[in-house]
Amino acid sequence: MEQKPTINVLIATQRPSDGDRLLNLLRKQGYKVHGELINDTASLQGHLREMRWDALFLMAETAELSAAQIDICLDDVAQDLCLLYLAADSQPQSKPPTLSSAWIECKTPSLDTPESISPCLSLFAREFSSLMKRRELRRITIEHKELQQRYQLLLENASDAVAYLNNGLHVYANSAYLDLFGLASQEQLKQHSLLDLVDEQDVAQVRDYLQNPSSHEEPCIFVGITAPNSRTRLSLQCAKTQYNDEEVLQVLVRLASGNPNQRQRIRNQEGRDLLTNLLNRNAINTLIDLAIANSVYEHRNSTVMLLKIEEFEDFELVASRSAANMLLADIAKLLQDDMPSDTSIGHLGEGQFIAVLSHETEYAQDQFLATLTTNLDNWLNERSTQGTQMHISAGMAIVNELSPSASVVIDRARHNLTIRSTLVNAATQTFTDPYGTADEMFKRLEVAFAQEDFLLVFQPVVNLKEDGVERYEVRIRLQDHDNLIYPPRFLELANQHGLGERIDRWVCSQSIELLNSRNKESLKLTINLTHNSITSKEFLPWLQCQVQHAKIAADQISLQISELDIASSPTPVKLFCQQMKALGFVLSITHYGSTSSSNTTLPMEIASIIKLDRSLLDSIDTDIEQREKLNSTVSSLHAQGLLVIAPMIEKIDLLPFLWKANINFVQGNFLQEPSESMDFSFVQDEELTLDSFH
Repeated sequence: MEQKPTINVLIATQRPSDGDRLLNLLRKQGYKVHGELINDTASLQGHLREMRWDALFLMAETAELSAAQIDICLDDVAQDLCLLYLAADSQPQSKPPTLSSAWIECKTPSLDTPESISPCLSLFAREFSSLMKRRELRRITIEHKELQQRYQLLLENASDAVAYLNNGLHVYANSAYLDLFGLASQEQLKQHSLLDLVDEQDVAQVRDYLQNPSSHEEPCIFVGITAPNSRTRLSLQCAKTQYNDEEVLQVLVRLASGNPNQRQRIRNQEGRDLLTNLLNRNAINTLIDLAIANSVYEHRNSTVMLLKIEEFEDFELVASRSAANMLLADIAKLLQDDMPSDTSIGHLGEGQFIAVLSHETEYAQDQFLATLTTNLDNWLNERSTQGTQMHISAGMAIVNELSPSASVVIDRARHNLTIRSTLVNAATQTFTDPYGTADEMFKRLEVAFAQEDFLLVFQPVVNLKEDGVERYEVRIRLQDHDNLIYPPRFLELANQHGLGERIDRWVCSQSIELLNSRNKESLKLTINLTHNSITSKEFLPWLQCQVQHAKIAADQISLQISELDIASSPTPVKLFCQQMKALGFVLSITHYGSTSSSNTTLPMEIASIIKLDRSLLDSIDTDIEQREKLNSTVSSLHAQGLLVIAPMIEKIDLLPFLWKANINFVQGNFLQEPSESMDFSFVQDEELTLDSFH
């Protein structure tokens, strides 16, 4: 567990007992404090020269030490710290004339109780947080300057000729570039545009190449004027970047040698899948990384579509590998015919294909994806052999500036594929609200972030054997005028755009604030996480800091992930669960039994609570086989030391069957529907037994 930093505090006071009381109050607030008392300028100057301080409290101005004198001492040593002036209520409301704008005035009736100094401690927490941010910003700025210096040194000593252009004019070029074109200095360079250094016959070609830098995969071959009356065949590549906080075009110029077309053909073939002649895995990852860069620098989003042939392995076993290979080649040809001409299509192996296409086109819509999969399904049905029944599953993810890497984008598309395959696809439903399409719903979601239109509701999770713990599951709603929009309408859409983690952080912040305000160790909350948070490297460290700051126990929070997430992204989920266990949070798995991967993953070894999929509870009051299947599943989970929740119970008549199956917890509208308050009465006067239902 990360150690809390020590806060170094100076307290200027004429009464040492007041200073000691203030230090004790700070420590009771959870701060790790090293404090020193001062009462004159000589003492202040000595302490300031010894070390760096974080805060200075002035408890009363005296002739020996005033706020103005402190300001002078701080200017001499150039230290940035929090300055708080503790004024008694009897003093005037206005600031004393000697108090500069750097000081924060706090009204403190006394130092006898935490309540009396609570406003001051709140101001200190705010100012200390601002101080840490200022210091972090200065550190990052210094590191950025050092990085720029190292990059500049590397650029100067590079053997390749590199230059930066703004509207075709040179902003900067390294020594190799100057030497190549026979220029004496940067001043002489800035008198020429790049086109001035190009032979007249190739000017139009180079101009077109520079106007669309991201649309060319091959370098531009041209004849350059490398010296007076001298012409050289050169190769040009370019990309958008920044130089001195200005958007520029970086150009790389090399001597053209050999057969560039042949080299490019070889390079292209290295990125091809031999079986389908589509892009291979490495090439498609590179292409998605380039799409991420385009979204950052050119604000142009893209869409990644993942298509998977379900039961492909069975077909390969029955029909032979050669037949399976021919099937893959045929589907590759169909995809090339059905996709727009500028789409990049790749083969990931194991019957999976991926397409990268422009988000602005009509093809990046759910309707197109549904039509495409239907056409492919019909084609597969005609070729399925006896004993196999193949069909196409599809998922989609948006490539935008929030996309960290190609692997994460593909994980998001695979997660969306799993959701579409397992649950009812929201895109095919008819909605009565005004946000019927994905684009309309996403625009409403963006507005919701800006206006904080989200709402938390809580549903109790009741232990069938009272244990004194109050458990609630936290759920989110989107308020839209007088209506509520439920998670199936917007959560998966947020996942596709990389906004799920932002929603989760809001839910966690609100939940932690509630736990802190209730100050009740027996209260435990279960928070559902989106796929974005599970695959994020920043989410758990952020959550740990929030919990530590609120001074609540980590085991008061149960983080709930879906078995669908485990099935779609096993590697990221494994890493997430390992980190979560180390931090002390409780892991809960929901939708257990909805996939074929149940009981085979590491999260099952780390989890404490399992929430069954609703399919395991269907007809348990009338179907004996279903009831036996439930009993067997619960017994297996109990043998692994796991607690079991039966969710979405709508009828009280099912309780005897759940009791007999040894279910630990029950959740459902028959107990209480999700509401904005946590007022469920967990303690009952009577013990619940089977006889209660006779």
